[in-house]
Amino acid sequence: MNKKNNNHSDHINIKNLLREKIRVIYPDIFNIKRITGIFLIVFGTILLVNGYLKDIVQFINLGIGLIVVGWIILIFTYDRYVKYDITSNIFNDYIDLIKRLIKGLDIKTSGVVIPPRENLKEGCIYLPLYENFKVNLSILDANTLFVNSDSKDEMGLLFSPLGKGLRKLLKEYREEYSLENKDVNNLLDDLEYLLTLLQVGSDVKIDIKKDTVVLSYRIGDNSLCKKLQRDNLCRKCPCPICGAIILTVAEFLNKILEIESIKEENRKVLIKLRVVKDVIE
Repeated sequence: MNKKNNNHSDHINIKNLLREKIRVIYPDIFNIKRITGIFLIVFGTILLVNGYLKDIVQFINLGIGLIVVGWIILIFTYDRYVKYDITSNIFNDYIDLIKRLIKGLDIKTSGVVIPPRENLKEGCIYLPLYENFKVNLSILDANTLFVNSDSKDEMGLLFSPLGKGLRKLLKEYREEYSLENKDVNNLLDDLEYLLTLLQVGSDVKIDIKKDTVVLSYRIGDNSLCKKLQRDNLCRKCPCPICGAIILTVAEFLNKILEIESIKEENRKVLIKLRVVKDVIE
């Protein structure tokens, strides 16, 4: 029991160390912007006053310019909200396209997450057309959207995973990646690191059994969760955060995973996955 408690304590300490490390990597850029803006306004004011007193036109013009730039920087210190709105709307357009494809083909199945393979370097999300399906890896590749086959149970849609870009960040900043060590604690650390790096969530928990995986985490902003759940898209084509998490788990296990459900309630996301056995190499 003491050994188990010590392992849990060590894992907590590792999480805290990760958060501290990320704070160094990911400084508060918004405070830096404010300081820069204030500095430019103060320095510009000094130049403007000196230029006025000494009748130096260049100082006056430069001072006015610095003051204007400083105010612009201060005003757009909150440009993360503008960028968020732009990104959110672009993402919504992409999701609307996927929703129309799914609705047009009347797809009722859940998404199947395939980890990176030789012909799928970044993995993919496969949406079978029928409930009784097979995953035929030999007919899947990164350039395919509509998967055609003589066997109808192998047909479906193939999407690039929305979380692949976030996983690149994880691999870039994480010195020790879970794939190097098949320890579940390392996988937990990777997922916790990713959520903390992006400042979107925390408190990852995972339970891996023979053919099922259940994991949960706390999310900061659940507005996207609500939209995808309302459109019944979470289990078909998850958002970049859940997509990155599931793809990381699939690669860690080296298994093809079907998304049984993704639910969000009170800012807690619960993901249930099932190992797909009917696979043709």
